[in-house]
Amino acid sequence: MIIPFIEQKAEKLLKESQLMSAPVDVFKCAEFSKVDVQPVVFDDDTISGLFVIKDKLAFIRYNQNDNELRQRFTVAHELGHFFLHSKETPLFLDTTEKVMYRNIESSTGDKAKEREANAFAAALLMPKMMIISEASKWNEDPSKDIVSELANQFKVSQQAMNFRLLNLGLLEFGLF
Repeated sequence: MIIPFIEQKAEKLLKESQLMSAPVDVFKCAEFSKVDVQPVVFDDDTISGLFVIKDKLAFIRYNQNDNELRQRFTVAHELGHFFLHSKETPLFLDTTEKVMYRNIESSTGDKAKEREANAFAAALLMPKMMIISEASKWNEDPSKDIVSELANQFKVSQQAMNFRLLNLGLLEFGLF
C-alpha cells in the first residue's frame, strides 16, 4: 500500500540528507536527523529494535544479532516512528513479529502505526523514483530475476523488495 504523505516524508529526508543513491545509508539518514542509533543485545531475541524519546533526544536501538538487511530495515522502521509518531508516544518497541509495545497505554496498541512505520522504511530504503528507474533497466533482460537483483542492489530482503514492487504496481504476481 502506497501512502503519499509517507512517501513524501521519506523522499524529503533523502533529498535533504543528499542520500539519493542505492543502497540508501539509513545510518547516515539517522545521523542527519540527529537520532542516536546504536546496536544492542536484547534479552529477548524476538526484539528487533526500539525507538525512544528522552529529554527531547531521540534514540534508536537495534538488535546487533539480526542480519544486516534486518538491521537496516529495523533502523528505517524506527526512523518512521520518529518522523510519523514521535509527538504522540515516547516509546516504541518492535519485535520480529512487529508487535508494538509502548508505555502504560500499550493496551490500546495501534497496528496502523506499525504499518505506517513499515511503509516509511520501504519508501526510505527503496525510493519510488529509484526503483522505477532501476526496474526499467531490468525489463530489457527478462531472463534476470528482478526481485533478487534489485534486493541486492538496494540491500533489502527479497521479500521486502517483492512487496515494494507489488505496491508500486511494477509486478503483477508476488514472489511468494
